[in-house]
This record gives sequence, C-alpha cells and structure tokens, in this order.
Amino acid sequence: MTLKRKSCGISRVIFQKYCDGMKQLGLKLVELLAISLGVDRLHYRELFSDGCSIMRCNNYPSCQQPSLTLGTGPHCDPTSITILHQDLVGGLHVFADNKWKTVQPRLDALVVNIGDTFTVGPINTSTIHYIITTFDYSLTTLKRFTFIYE
Repeated sequence: MTLKRKSCGISRVIFQKYCDGMKQLGLKLVELLAISLGVDRLHYRELFSDGCSIMRCNNYPSCQQPSLTLGTGPHCDPTSITILHQDLVGGLHVFADNKWKTVQPRLDALVVNIGDTFTVGPINTSTIHYIITTFDYSLTTLKRFTFIYE
C-alpha cells in the first residue's frame, strides 16, 4: 500500500493516529479536571466525547531583531483545553505566581493549558501565555484545541 503524503511529509494515516491519540488524551484530561473540581470523573465526558477539535501547526520564523516582535501577544485560549507539543527551540512563556515564567521545552512532555471555557473561579483559571521569536532558530509548535460539543 502506498501512503499519500501531505506537503509536510507526514502521512495521513500517521496524522490520523496522532489526532485520535490526542482526542483520547483530551478525554482523560477532562476526567482529571472533573475530579479536581469535586465532581464525578465522567461528569464532563459526554460534553467532550462528541466535541470538535482543531489541530494546528504553527511556525514562527527566526527574526533578526526578536526584541522588536512577539510570536503572539499575551492571550488565553478561548477553548476548553489546549495540548501543545513544542520543539526544542522554546519561546513559550506563561503567567504564573504573578510573574512571567519561561516554559523549558521537553521532547518527552506535553504542555496542557486550561482555556476560557473551563475556567471555574480561582480553582481552574485560563492560562495567560505568549510566544516569543528567536534570532537563530524558527519555532514550530503542534497544538490540539478541544471544544465542547456544539
């Protein structure tokens, strides 16, 4: 069998398996969030099991004057959960404990952000974050945004 390749060099079969795995991970994360909020672990699962998601690959090119630009400005994701895989270049900063902190990239880890639609008072709050560009390297991220069923 010959696999058709997209322009990024990833086969559709591999990409579909990745998307399916991210959906299952997202459902597990929703269960953990339910437990953290003191409700049954399956409380939110029905809302998300038929929900929609977006996979997005971003490339932030290197910049000769990175101090003059941001990859993205500070923002919160308007979704429920964002699962992010970074490359080793870095550039992600989050606002925690009243200050900006750099998230060190790891190939063996994913970053999970709680989005606006899962914010519950001071218990679960949407993660304010931004991306900076670098002088020497371009930055590539792969994200999965999870939404509640419409």
